[in-house]
Amino acid sequence: MQEAAGDGTGPADEIRRALIDAAAEVFAEEGYSGARVQSIAERAGLTTGAIYNRFSGKSELLLEALDLHTSALLEDLAEAELGATDILQTVGVALLDNESPASALLLESFMAARREEEIAERLRPRLADERTRLAKLVDAEKGDGQLSHALDTDAIVTFCQSVGLGMRMLGAIDTEMPDPAAWQRVIAVLLASLAPSQVAELDARGAVPRAHE
Repeated sequence: MQEAAGDGTGPADEIRRALIDAAAEVFAEEGYSGARVQSIAERAGLTTGAIYNRFSGKSELLLEALDLHTSALLEDLAEAELGATDILQTVGVALLDNESPASALLLESFMAARREEEIAERLRPRLADERTRLAKLVDAEKGDGQLSHALDTDAIVTFCQSVGLGMRMLGAIDTEMPDPAAWQRVIAVLLASLAPSQVAELDARGAVPRAHE
């Protein structure tokens, strides 16, 4: 087995990435509670010393792996210069893929956070960052006239996160998922209902309750 020290660049940085990749695989296969640090090191072809030289332990590895896989998706979407509604449609269909490493890691993070406050403390700001990024996109689409200003941004963001987490939980128990085209149609209709004209019509008919001012 190999082990190397370094300053976080070059070969040492490659070792860090190898450990994070190995951790993602082991957590997905064995779960956070069942995963052993030694198993992660062996998967990467390294020693446990290589892990403890770079990470505080399993909890940091779990969150680093989660960051790596979720940020890759967000970066791809950002490079595509998609708006909030386009991103919601894209991510919505991606949620049907219950083999996604990010889905497995996120579920493991939430389950571990119930028992380890350290993980919960580290997970909260990560979710808050996700909320902030999505809220900016939602507000931008409000400015462009694609989403109604009458709808609360935080409520939209919370709805999106709730759907995402719910779909991942269903996938974890191998629930049969809908046809991707049918699911995408539902998302498209829901998003269309958030347009200013649609919200104004519903308000005029008194079809939906107004948020408290």
